[in-house]
Amino acid sequence: MVKTLLGKGATVFWGSIIFTGIFSIWAVVEPKSMTATLWSWLGLYNQTFSWFTMPMPIILLFICLYLALGKFGKVKLGKPEDKPELSTFAWIGTLFTAGIGIGIVNFGVAEPMVHYLQSPQGIAAAGTNPALAAENGFKYSMFIWGLPAWSIYTIAGLVIGYFAYYKGAKFLPGTPIEKGFSDKKWGSSVATVTSIIAAGAASLTIAAHIAIGIFQMQNAYTAITGQKFSRLSDSLVLLLIMFIIYTIAAILPIQKGMGRLGEINTIVAVVLMIFVFALSDAPMIMRLVTENIRHAFLDVIPVGFTTFPFQDQAWFDSWPNTIMIWWISWTPFLGIFIARISKGRTIRQIVFMSILVPTFFLIIWFSVFAGNGFWNAFFGDGKIIHFIANNPENVYLSFIMVLQELPGFQITGIVFLFLVVIFLATATTSSMISISIMTSNGPENAPRNRTILWSIITTMIAFANIVTGTLDGIKAVGVIIGIPFMFFVFLSISGMYRQMQADYKRGDITKE
Repeated sequence: MVKTLLGKGATVFWGSIIFTGIFSIWAVVEPKSMTATLWSWLGLYNQTFSWFTMPMPIILLFICLYLALGKFGKVKLGKPEDKPELSTFAWIGTLFTAGIGIGIVNFGVAEPMVHYLQSPQGIAAAGTNPALAAENGFKYSMFIWGLPAWSIYTIAGLVIGYFAYYKGAKFLPGTPIEKGFSDKKWGSSVATVTSIIAAGAASLTIAAHIAIGIFQMQNAYTAITGQKFSRLSDSLVLLLIMFIIYTIAAILPIQKGMGRLGEINTIVAVVLMIFVFALSDAPMIMRLVTENIRHAFLDVIPVGFTTFPFQDQAWFDSWPNTIMIWWISWTPFLGIFIARISKGRTIRQIVFMSILVPTFFLIIWFSVFAGNGFWNAFFGDGKIIHFIANNPENVYLSFIMVLQELPGFQITGIVFLFLVVIFLATATTSSMISISIMTSNGPENAPRNRTILWSIITTMIAFANIVTGTLDGIKAVGVIIGIPFMFFVFLSISGMYRQMQADYKRGDITKE
């Protein structure tokens, strides 16, 4: 362990430890001060640059398409003889569940309904037709969770994967900057700062994710059994169980740990979705699927360039803008992880599979679950939409409410609880692997000792969040870190493109 802590990459390791420690202590000691300060910083950004946040992922989408369809499309991440370590099913399942985590459970019903209630194209606007407002709610959900989100994640994986597997460089967020701008004096320093912030931010972001997951597990247990988690010890038992699951999965080989989790997660999610679809108004759901395909693919550019300049910016800043920044804050560890599991695949394969497959899955997911939420709003007792309107801090409970409205909740509730556990384990495992790689000077495989160490550190932060109720502060850190990382992402893409062009001129990349 001592050798690990004092070996190569010590700057990134100790820098990230200090970064994580400062924000963790601040969150526990002065949670209100921290939250207010960070959200005020976000407010300053939104006042000046919110116009850029929505078009930003559209730019990344076109960059991904350019790389996939152009002269670089057949570039393989790895040597010509390298084969993928994961089957296509396990790869897609692992990538998808690591990228989304329990988000589609938390917001699979609430997201379109919040936009229905709050957006300038929702019922908040005078004279808006409720049915049209519901369609607009889906339109924004498809933008936020569809092509833009997966373009952000995909490009983050490509820039790391190209240098790590095609050029034999280190698995570090700063590598594309260091190598792509090796002729610049500032390249190495900016790369180191990028890696330090990336590792620290990843730990804080996933700690908040763990705490949210524990709360969701408690809610599911209460809904199924009617018994509340009234004692702190109950929450800590859940946290300990999750710690054991994601730590063991993280130290296992990719195929046995993350690969199996990804497969299980995907199968359980699909089974639950099919079951709920079978109990729903099938024609309505299929009409929603058709409609949402249009929203996801044809409305993505109009939505990305709609900024409501003459209207109240409260919803625009707090939902679409903030979630886009949150996705960016996940790129440091997801970029490492996507690159790590994509060895042996071409840029074209990665772009199309990692963007299109998750998007189509989410089209169906939101149509089924949020569709049932709207069915309750328009044709039922409306209690789900009323709950979301009156409980803005607990909108994620709406997913359980939809299951409760359908027959068989004693079964679907247990499946839901299991799904939350596996989703949480998958996202956390991927982050532990990535943080370990980042703070160990970028090896291909995460050292076990450091993986266990970061698992302990992150779980302790989550523990502090649960005990003190300081989740908002840690979530604010994740959002704020996403702002500078927008700059780092574009700088990394520039570094990759410079390197690709140089490789192409030398003949390392041949014409198709």
